Amino acid sequence: MASVAIVLIGSNHACASVDLRERLAFSGETLAEALLALRARVDEALIVSTCNRTELYALTDDPARTRDEIYAFLAHYHRLSPGELTHASYAREEAEAVTHLFRVASGLDSMVLGEPQILTQIRDALDQARAVGAVGPMLSRLATDALHVGKRARTETSIARNRLSIAHAAVELAERELSGLKGKTAVVIGAGKMATLTAKLLRAANVGDLTIVNRSLPRAVELAESVRGRTAPLSDLAPTLADADLVVGAAMAEAPFVTAEIIRPRADPLLIVDLAVPRIVEPAVAHLPGVLLRDVDALEGVAQATRSRYAGEVAKVERLIADATGDYLQWQASRGAARTIAAITHRAETQRDAEFERAARRLRHLSERDLNVVRALAVGLTNKLMHEPVAALRRHPAEPNVQLAGRLFGVDNDDQDGPNHENGEKSE
Repeated sequence: MASVAIVLIGSNHACASVDLRERLAFSGETLAEALLALRARVDEALIVSTCNRTELYALTDDPARTRDEIYAFLAHYHRLSPGELTHASYAREEAEAVTHLFRVASGLDSMVLGEPQILTQIRDALDQARAVGAVGPMLSRLATDALHVGKRARTETSIARNRLSIAHAAVELAERELSGLKGKTAVVIGAGKMATLTAKLLRAANVGDLTIVNRSLPRAVELAESVRGRTAPLSDLAPTLADADLVVGAAMAEAPFVTAEIIRPRADPLLIVDLAVPRIVEPAVAHLPGVLLRDVDALEGVAQATRSRYAGEVAKVERLIADATGDYLQWQASRGAARTIAAITHRAETQRDAEFERAARRLRHLSERDLNVVRALAVGLTNKLMHEPVAALRRHPAEPNVQLAGRLFGVDNDDQDGPNHENGEKSE
């Protein structure tokens, strides 16, 4: 089997505007379609797509070609020019790609340090890739290890003490912009995890009237009851916004449904914080008199204020990540070595058995007992001759050693493409 490598092409909040990120985002059916389209080009595929990043991971035997193909695929799929994409993205291979995903899972690469939601998002990405058959043992193990690293980062260091999430940052931003939230009228659009946390934080900040607007009324009712709020249907969004001081958008939608047309003229200021990617508030809303529109990128200043306080904990997490990266790459190398060892062993045993059968035909005068002695001699001698080379390859499974061993023992690429009994995964 030819040598394979992990390739990552991604874009996140550090290099792309929210406008570009929402154009690159995958969700629902588009994610399944993209996984299948990417899998058709590579050996394994994984896509992590959140409000702050879209990252495509691929396993391939031709990294340069795959990197170009992924760029072309993204540009075509999202109708972007190659220039738009290359200037707002990054590429990583092998160790750098592994380290990057581990940093993402640990919350070091998030806008908000230690962000907890990313672990759920990586788990969902892995589940979706498995559901359509896009991942195999290599990327499954990579994502599973990333989840382990992320959990360790939060349990073995104090990085999780930074309680700031995207929702926290949004509420803190609102408190600054509105000079406090006590008694203010607030509206939360959505009823998922982000919306739920936002609603709870707003209630803890002593907002007055709190309304939950959501497409699914039962979910809205459940959330409203938990935060002593009320509900309103999407059809009543215009009158609901007319009475609000603060609106936080945290819903998933293919197109904005908070438009300039539904916001009525007002005397008091209205702050709208749109946490969704794709955005659910159209940019034209920002030009309305009395309306302050903030998107998720406006939260970066709030989040950065806490990052410097955790420099020591970040260093601890980086050490965890370095160790985990080494472990993964060693496993990856040993997996390649295992295939070569199996091929070498199979070749040696096949030649041994052929030589024994040839000798046995010339030794027909021997009894079955004597032939068994000859057979045992052939097996023992082969095993002794193979023991040290195989043991050395297990101790030093680096790719150059694997390739050299294959050449020395006459094992070509096709010889190594047999069944593989390892699934490469580790339980959570």
